[in-house]
Amino acid sequence: MASRSKFKDPGLILTVVLVLYAIFVFAWWPTDIYLAGISLVGWLMFIGLFFWFLLAIIYCLWIEKIEQGRE
Repeated sequence: MASRSKFKDPGLILTVVLVLYAIFVFAWWPTDIYLAGISLVGWLMFIGLFFWFLLAIIYCLWIEKIEQGRE
């Protein structure tokens, strides 16, 4: 059984995506932009909850596809 590259691991790839999103949010942190009375950072963190849930679903489906390919 050949070993898969660690750089193709879904967990690593999705972790990099989450880190990039966090960098994007923290880049906006010092700004004073408000939408509907709420800071833009607050909105980005709120949207991030749904983004993280979507990534969890993608991760589960991706792992299932990999496992089916091994059988």
